Amino acid sequence: MIAKVVYWVSTILFVALYGFSVYNYVSDPVVSAAGYAAVGYPAYLVSMMIFVKLAGILAVLVRRPIWLAQLAYAGFFYHLLLAASAHIASGIPGVEIAIVLLVLVILSWLSQNAARGPGAAYVPHWFDRFA
Repeated sequence: MIAKVVYWVSTILFVALYGFSVYNYVSDPVVSAAGYAAVGYPAYLVSMMIFVKLAGILAVLVRRPIWLAQLAYAGFFYHLLLAASAHIASGIPGVEIAIVLLVLVILSWLSQNAARGPGAAYVPHWFDRFA
């Protein structure tokens, strides 16, 4: 039961925050592009990230096929590592949000097999005892 709570709370929180970022990209693309440029990324990434983030959210929530959900988790993981390093390198605040999201993504990934079936191949079975 604990694993299911950890999975669903962490998953819903990180998916909601990613969904909110997509909303911001769509509702105010100029400010979003300026934010990307401020940390050293090209502004054209904003339009691409709208699709990528929505596809990742859908893959994690639907979880069919499982390999696609695992690819989405990897994408979120690397995106957050790059976001944190960009904020640190540029000196612009925001690294805290990236770290919190990174923790949520890792918790969701680690607890997914104990909370939902069928299991993903490369997820450790740490949370199975709490299922």
